[in-house]
Amino acid sequence: MNKACRLFFWGYLFVFFRLQIGIDILAAPIGYYLIYSGARLLAEHYPVAKKVKLTAFIGVLISVPGVFVDLSEVRDIGWTLYAETLFIWKVIVVYYLFGTWKSRIQEPGKAHLHNRVHMAYVWYMSIHFLMMLMTAFSLNFGDHAFSTFFIIVSFAVVAMDIMLLFLIASLRRGDWSEYTTNETSLD
Repeated sequence: MNKACRLFFWGYLFVFFRLQIGIDILAAPIGYYLIYSGARLLAEHYPVAKKVKLTAFIGVLISVPGVFVDLSEVRDIGWTLYAETLFIWKVIVVYYLFGTWKSRIQEPGKAHLHNRVHMAYVWYMSIHFLMMLMTAFSLNFGDHAFSTFFIIVSFAVVAMDIMLLFLIASLRRGDWSEYTTNETSLD
């Protein structure tokens, strides 16, 4: 699990951050490939990881054009839709990642870890779906109140992405053996 979490961490870091110097230095296809590799390690023991593997592989394929185009500066509707598709695809991959982590921590004695992953899941998905809704209806609103709310939600999305990186890092560093038993000795 530690090696898979390390691959998930670095993969998500590449998917989340864009360092554009002519091309995207932290290329999303590399990140999706790292997530794919981590899911491949877990797929034998956790069947839901096969979905992560598939979605990450598709992410590798669909994110290649984004390496060569600065998606934050495009004005064309096609590239804007492409950027939104990448955002939605990232959320789909993370959805299946959370499913994999939840299936990993189903055993008794892991309630604290399960609650932590579940709360992170609820917050991450809620904020990202709110951003998707706001993006879908943003053309219908033009006032400053909506712009202010949009900026607040944008910062919340970034905060949730950073929170996910911290969660992956803590899952990676976590001692999984401490969660496997909840037994007391009566000797």
